[in-house]
Amino acid sequence: MSEPSFLRPSARVASLRPSKADGTFRCDVVHERARVRIAVAGELDIVSAPRLEETLRTFLYTGFGRVVLDLRRLTFIDSTGVNLVLRYGRAARGAGQRFGLIAGPPPVELVFALTGTDAFFDFECP
Repeated sequence: MSEPSFLRPSARVASLRPSKADGTFRCDVVHERARVRIAVAGELDIVSAPRLEETLRTFLYTGFGRVVLDLRRLTFIDSTGVNLVLRYGRAARGAGQRFGLIAGPPPVELVFALTGTDAFFDFECP
């Protein structure tokens, strides 16, 4: 199955990949018994989104039935980050995969609430 076009990075986004010296964003993958948990830390914005997008894309068609994005250590998210999470959620559902979020700190959750995008996700316990 080919990757949906909206998950393919554009040339503009690809050119914004952060340098290896950028230590403000981390993306750790934790393989758990019934799911893969992707724990992000720092700021998810236009600079760091390509790194998370690359990680999410890795798990879209690999046979994992459940992918969870852990936002607990995220300190900031902008519209680029919210859009990426929405796109991946839609792609995951289209691929028959379950996708959920672990709620982040209040400032991060406020962004989802203010944009009305919190209704599109299954929030679960850590």
